[in-house]
Amino acid sequence: MAAPSPKAVVMAASDEFDGSLEGIDRYLEYFAETATWEFSPTAENPTWVRIEGKEAARTLYKQIYDRVRDGVSTVHDILEDDDRVALAGTWESTTTVQVSDIPAGTRRRHDFVTLFRVSDGLIVRAAQYGVTPQVVNQMR
Repeated sequence: MAAPSPKAVVMAASDEFDGSLEGIDRYLEYFAETATWEFSPTAENPTWVRIEGKEAARTLYKQIYDRVRDGVSTVHDILEDDDRVALAGTWESTTTVQVSDIPAGTRRRHDFVTLFRVSDGLIVRAAQYGVTPQVVNQMR
């Protein structure tokens, strides 16, 4: 049986990502053990972040998503070219703790584009380009 297309792998991974700790584990099943992640600078984090290896990514994701609830990931567009996939999407969630100067209970939206590379049915690289999350609804 042939390996699924790179686009199918990325879509399956994206479908699993809901920001829950269990969802993070399901999402990471689609990545190679030695995969790399890169995140572009934002106003909240002004330097590039590079993560090497699935376990390091799991640690980072769990630190980040342990501070939010009610996450919704939406794919707006997805393009495939050979082993590369570009996905444009939105992540929206509610903070459970204060993040920088944003109080707990704030609904935030993060628009992003992630470029993936897939090899042998697993994601080996993800580079995410995003903007500083926007406040959707702030609790007072």
